[in-house]
Amino acid sequence: AQAVMNFVVRYRPDEQPSLRPHHDSSTFTINIALNRKNIDYEGGGCRFLRYDCKVESPRKGWSFMHPGRLTHYHEGLPVTQGTRYIMV
Repeated sequence: AQAVMNFVVRYRPDEQPSLRPHHDSSTFTINIALNRKNIDYEGGGCRFLRYDCKVESPRKGWSFMHPGRLTHYHEGLPVTQGTRYIMV
C-alpha cells in the first residue's frame, strides 16, 4: 500500500472551526487524532450526512477509516474551544 497524500488539519474556533460537507478524493480515508478531546480542545468530530452518524474524536493516536469517494459525504464538526489537530 502507498499513501498518496497526507496532511495535518488544525481546527480553531477563531480560524477554521469546522469543515463544510464534502467527499474525499481518496478511495479510503484514514483520520488520526493528534491531540486529546476535552483536554486540548472541545467539540469537533466527523459527521456522515447520509447516515446521520457522528464519530467523536478517538483517543490521541487512534484512527478511523472510511470510504472517501461518493458514498461517505461528511463534514468536520465545529471545535468550540482550544485547538484540534488531525492527520488525514
